[in-house]
Amino acid sequence: MKILSKTVLPSPSYAIPKLGIIAAPGWIDPTAREFYSLCNQAVEIAQTIMPPVGFDYSFEQIEQLEPHIKTAAQLLKDSGTELIIQVGPAFSYFNDYTSAGARALQQRLTDACGCKVILNGVAVLDAIHDLGCKRVILACPYYNEQWKLRFLTFLQSVDLVIQGCQTFTEQGIFASQQEVDIRYYDFSAEEIKQSLRLARASAPNAEMVLVGGAGLRFLNIIEELEQEFGVPILSADIALHWATAKALNIDITDKKLGRLLRTTKSS
Repeated sequence: MKILSKTVLPSPSYAIPKLGIIAAPGWIDPTAREFYSLCNQAVEIAQTIMPPVGFDYSFEQIEQLEPHIKTAAQLLKDSGTELIIQVGPAFSYFNDYTSAGARALQQRLTDACGCKVILNGVAVLDAIHDLGCKRVILACPYYNEQWKLRFLTFLQSVDLVIQGCQTFTEQGIFASQQEVDIRYYDFSAEEIKQSLRLARASAPNAEMVLVGGAGLRFLNIIEELEQEFGVPILSADIALHWATAKALNIDITDKKLGRLLRTTKSS
């Protein structure tokens, strides 16, 4: 009997980065699709949804999330990912309610998994530092009053001068928080732009517009608004894409995606 020899395929000339994404509970996350569109090279992406089942987005549950984020990160590490990113800044903001606490949580997860973990909230903190802006106006469009106050509590630990904070309902774009909630993060580009324009107009001396929450997406509108405002906009999605590209050493060549993403250069 003739024994067939196994054909050994040549190794690729470059290593394909392997990225893991932890999506928020009950959320079909666009981060992978968006990041593919930014890349000038191949990236393999695995995604899992953070437990627990029946997560209700209460602060009590958010404050107890660390073991669940760790489980999700370890599942991704077992799949072979070399970088893990987590979507949703509130899960690190509201864990300890300080910037130092968010960074400590990220380090504990990195140590536990044996590979780098980037929390969305820490990506925002790093981007704030990179942009070097101190006077900021906050836009928290879909946040209710309690979420807004918790976010402001967290920002007290950050070296910023907050010149105001506005939501959809405070701006009169929606008549009630119930109307906001039933949209389940499905807001039009025009609604988002209207909210940011009102926030910017309320603080003409602000050096940056800081947006709360990953439920609003900015890749398609950030350049237009930054040109209009004359200052950078920092949102959770943009910050996470920026931090991911830096960690994977990926050059984002599209220069019409806002000031922060224009700074990403591969070495």
